[in-house]
Amino acid sequence: MKYSKTAFAIVAAIGMNLTVCVSATYAQCKPAHQLKTLTPGTLTVSTMMLPPYNIPEGSGAMSGVEGDILKKIGEMECLKIHAMQVDTAAEIQYVTTGKADLSAGNWYGTAERAKVLGLTVPIYLDQAGIFSKEGFTKFSELKGKTVGTVQGYNWVPDLQTMYGDNLKLYPTPVALAQDLAAGRVDTGVDSPGAGIYAQKKGGYPGIKIKVADPDPQIRASVEPAQIVFLYPKDSVALGDALNADILSLQKSGEVANILKSYGLDARSANVGATRLIK
Repeated sequence: MKYSKTAFAIVAAIGMNLTVCVSATYAQCKPAHQLKTLTPGTLTVSTMMLPPYNIPEGSGAMSGVEGDILKKIGEMECLKIHAMQVDTAAEIQYVTTGKADLSAGNWYGTAERAKVLGLTVPIYLDQAGIFSKEGFTKFSELKGKTVGTVQGYNWVPDLQTMYGDNLKLYPTPVALAQDLAAGRVDTGVDSPGAGIYAQKKGGYPGIKIKVADPDPQIRASVEPAQIVFLYPKDSVALGDALNADILSLQKSGEVANILKSYGLDARSANVGATRLIK
């Protein structure tokens, strides 16, 4: 099929108009705060693959709970998000060596991290979940059973006190899931978000995942860990902007909506006052 010169002119004009519209829209964007980033117009993020919280997608794209929150922040600050998937051990190093503006990695807010890094206000809570065939919700219901959990979680010391030799530690959630499916442990304690996401992909067959009821013997169930973004300690303006934007997204209900969109408990957006794990 051949097109006339007039048709080509029309198409070219439409394309030019679209380009002008996009450029005009971008130029009209007014950031909520004045801040500097490593690359002007871009917020560079170090992260890892940790569904449903962080899902790097290649070419700098990112989704997941934290990815979607960062996109909202980018819209408020007229910034594009460029995510770099790196090894877990390197995520913080990218921030401290000036290779990333911030790190998103389901990070706990801890007193030790606050000594060397900037920590945003809490974004959401990392609740403890009980994984069982029976649908248990109480830690007391797990006594006498073999319980598996993942190393590094803030509830591990209390679980060790409660279950003693009946507690088995795993290096990763995947290893725990494999033993739970094979019946090598009776129940598991892990982040419910990761489990719910895995179930959607066919994982944890026959397992019910429940947010654990608060138990004073398991402190993390009473005061769940608060998740934060990490940024260079001397980037005060960046930290102030991130904090203001996070608080705005929480107040508007956006954080709760994003959590729900990934099948998570919207109550995790009710972070309460900032508290650092010591």
